[in-house]
Amino acid sequence: MGQKSNDKKGLRALKMWISGLGNSAKRFYGEDPIPEKKAVATKDSWKTEPMPEQHATVPLGIRLTRKQMDIVRFGHIPEAMEDHWFMYVDDDCIRYYRSWTGICMFEGHVEKDGDGFVVKSLTINQDRDQVNIGQEEAKTLFCALLMDECGGDAGEYWNKYLG
Repeated sequence: MGQKSNDKKGLRALKMWISGLGNSAKRFYGEDPIPEKKAVATKDSWKTEPMPEQHATVPLGIRLTRKQMDIVRFGHIPEAMEDHWFMYVDDDCIRYYRSWTGICMFEGHVEKDGDGFVVKSLTINQDRDQVNIGQEEAKTLFCALLMDECGGDAGEYWNKYLG
């Protein structure tokens, strides 16, 4: 039983390193892996590819406070090879890309909702030549990345995603 438990922990750690946001190497030293927001990310801040024709759009409904959305609007520019994501916001759309390839993974469609915002729907890359992720797993990963980015509680999403 001990070996299986260690194997599962090892697989979770590897999956978190591959999927996690920020400089994963900093996690080993107890540091915040999210880069300091020094500049607003734009489409021109990183090499990006458009969302492929093979995609699915699903309802989401994740809420963000005004403060969280202000943080998200800065985007996410990787500071090291260990950071696997680039993200920027335009036209009320949160766009996540794999940093090494520029492949568009997610487009979260945001609307104003009272004093805050809601990500109403999520477009997910479904091109099997680029990614291999189911819709539920993709929704969970997007929510984990987004909550990590804005300082929300991402633990529930990471636990579900990492299994």
